[in-house]
Amino acid sequence: MSFNLILNNTNVISASNTIFQYKFINGGFYIPEGAEICIGTMSIPYAFFNITVANNNNTFNIISWDGTVYNITLPNGFYTQTDIQQYLQTYFLNNALYLTNAQGDPVFFLYITINNTYYANQVLVYNVPTAAEFQPATPGNAYYGWSAPAGFVFPAPTTKAPTLQILNNNFQAFLGFNAGNYGGGATDQSFLSQFAPNTTPINSLIVTVNCVSNAVSIPTNVIDILPITSTFGANIVYEPKFQKWIKVTSGTYSNLIINILDQNFNPITSNDPNATISLLLKLKK
Repeated sequence: MSFNLILNNTNVISASNTIFQYKFINGGFYIPEGAEICIGTMSIPYAFFNITVANNNNTFNIISWDGTVYNITLPNGFYTQTDIQQYLQTYFLNNALYLTNAQGDPVFFLYITINNTYYANQVLVYNVPTAAEFQPATPGNAYYGWSAPAGFVFPAPTTKAPTLQILNNNFQAFLGFNAGNYGGGATDQSFLSQFAPNTTPINSLIVTVNCVSNAVSIPTNVIDILPITSTFGANIVYEPKFQKWIKVTSGTYSNLIINILDQNFNPITSNDPNATISLLLKLKK
């Protein structure tokens, strides 16, 4: 005898949207010895943020060429390196940390980018002209036709690049840089991350069920692992090629509790509760 237990957003019982409860009819269901359970299918929105306050990876500093420290706090969200660079450029525009060239385009002096060749992130910093270099605005001047926004402060007395300051938090892991200052010298500089960036802290999902008795797993209630092969905002769809039956501890159950964890068994938060889970329960004949 077998049963197909279906769970959806009505079964969510946590603010994290990753703990589900299936209530049996009439308040209890006896599962005899020899019963087995497995995942039939699962569809979960990929709605896990990678930059959050809880992850302790949302802050770093920018030190401008005049020594002013700007504390950057990223709002909770899912960011690529490109997204962070775009956030910084908006920040630079709002804080007069840029110049405008002769074509009317803003010029920035710090970039965070991806270097695919080295499987790394790269920080680029460029020198800012002094007021003396910037003026006079003559055709022979390298900055002819350029302009500075109101509030812009030129470095003095020599050119100087801005600095990316990585703090002692988990933004190190996201970017692949150790804590420290990158930039601030008198020449243009390029820095490659010192270790492999971990842009997406959640790389796979572990599913546990309270009735499972998985004798070779720690913890013993693991039913399956879901790889993440979709992009953020899409659905993570898991359809096992074969049924991976796991032993169930016999007893009377009023409910089943299904928990979704990251690959290190850490609790995770989803911003979308609209998951669909199919559990197959097989009773011994």
